[in-house]
Amino acid sequence: MALEEIRASPPENKKYREIDKKRWLVRYLILVTLGCLLLLKLYLTFFVIDFVIGLYSFLTGSYLFTIFALAYLKYRDPYYAGKPLSDHKPLVSIVIPVKNEEERIRNCVESCINSTYRNKEIIIVDDGSTDKTSEILDEINKDEHIIVIHNHVNEGKKRAIEIGCDVAKGEILVFMDSDCNMAPDAVEKTAKIFMSDDEIGAITAHGRVTNATNGNTLEKIQDTWYDGQFRLVKGAESCFSTLSCCSGAYSAYRSEAIRPFLHAWVTDKFLGKPFKFATDRRMTAFVLGAKMKKKDSDGKVRSIGWKMKYSHSVKVFIGPPKTMPSLIKQQIRWRKSFIRSIFSSGAVFWKRPLPVALMFYLQIGMKLIRPYIIFKSLVLLPLSGEYFTSIFYFTSVIFTSLLYGIEFRLRSPGSINWLYRPLITLLGMFVFSWLIFYALITIRKTAWR
Repeated sequence: MALEEIRASPPENKKYREIDKKRWLVRYLILVTLGCLLLLKLYLTFFVIDFVIGLYSFLTGSYLFTIFALAYLKYRDPYYAGKPLSDHKPLVSIVIPVKNEEERIRNCVESCINSTYRNKEIIIVDDGSTDKTSEILDEINKDEHIIVIHNHVNEGKKRAIEIGCDVAKGEILVFMDSDCNMAPDAVEKTAKIFMSDDEIGAITAHGRVTNATNGNTLEKIQDTWYDGQFRLVKGAESCFSTLSCCSGAYSAYRSEAIRPFLHAWVTDKFLGKPFKFATDRRMTAFVLGAKMKKKDSDGKVRSIGWKMKYSHSVKVFIGPPKTMPSLIKQQIRWRKSFIRSIFSSGAVFWKRPLPVALMFYLQIGMKLIRPYIIFKSLVLLPLSGEYFTSIFYFTSVIFTSLLYGIEFRLRSPGSINWLYRPLITLLGMFVFSWLIFYALITIRKTAWR
């Protein structure tokens, strides 16, 4: 477990500094490099390479530059943004749906028990497990904070979460995947963030792989990918109090922000039929489009959108797929979630601040046409004798993935896992991007395990 990040967290009475000044200089160099690469892409697009490939590469470069710039220069961890408005310690309900997780569920629950936050309840819903998960839950069901619910008939992850929420009493609901472990101070920090701003409706944590140091190659490359997706992408989105996806690994919601939509999420329909697949993006979309009522100092009541924040200080450690078949299955589930989010998040994102809305719609467009771009640049153009465009596209993709790796290295001194970052890019290019077609064909197959 990557506990070095927890130990590195500064005391609350000291000014927070994510990295030192020398590493900040490297960040500025990354921004300059991305800017120069963007200008080069613009020139090549109009005068040298295939226009379609060049335009796509320029747009992706613009998106990446924006993500890095916002995450570096504008993002502020909400944990250090303000002091709690009161000394109130709200009840936090941690809801964990589980099915056939005998190898990981004990560590998951124990991480919740060992949380430094005391005013909590831990609700585990066993959704018809057929292995030893049920027995393990009965063994550890001795702590006063634990509530175990055995749902002997498998009804799916979404229904398991709803069952847990039906008995939850907390002002804050934390949803956590059963293959994850939370950091000891995760709930403590989550509660503090909520109490510092009553307009915050959702918080998502920073995810890293549990066994990143000693794990296999797949675990290491996933660790570098998770780190970038959270710190850079979610960090950039959080600048506008908006998130496109609150991660299922660990996300917390103010009860009043999510409860009105829980049943609608569980009974969600897509293409005219129940969509049983538990998509985090769909749950996020409900809060994205929701409004809260707030009274101004002059007594007038106004409706405003909930703030949604990512906190780099709130840590969760993820148990990722360890084999290629299981990783591909996960990627297919995520692409089904992406397809569903085009219609759910896409319908409400325009209500959020314009910069983050543009980023969201641009990202959707790039993902949809990426298979064609890859096929044209690496197959069609070489067959027609146009090699320079292919070489440029491939090298620019690998180069930008190395920049992600360098950013990972800046915040993980001593780790050599940053070298694995280009591997996840290659997997995305030659394997994962093409799974969108299979996900679309099998969109009605929604089993969560």
